[in-house]
Amino acid sequence: MPRFSVLLGRAYTCKFCNRWLVPPNSWVFAERESKELLAILLKKLKPTMTKVRLVDASFVWTEPHSKRIKLKLTVQKEVVTGAVLQQIFVLEFVILNQVCL
Repeated sequence: MPRFSVLLGRAYTCKFCNRWLVPPNSWVFAERESKELLAILLKKLKPTMTKVRLVDASFVWTEPHSKRIKLKLTVQKEVVTGAVLQQIFVLEFVILNQVCL
């Protein structure tokens, strides 16, 4: 299966306290590449993942100053009775700074 990268969206962080925005207006503390941050980013994907099954999710290493977070997702979908298609995606989030209040 081919792997490809998709620029998916934005992730907002407070550069002063290292908290991440969970829409619409709550802030959660999470270190970069932590399981808490992975959960926050996967929640953003939930509406688009209704027809596939998430098998695996992990971070792809990026430079901390790059303002990018990459996730490697493995998804499955039954295409024909008994035949399962599995594909790997690399999703990219742009990190934007926003001051939490």
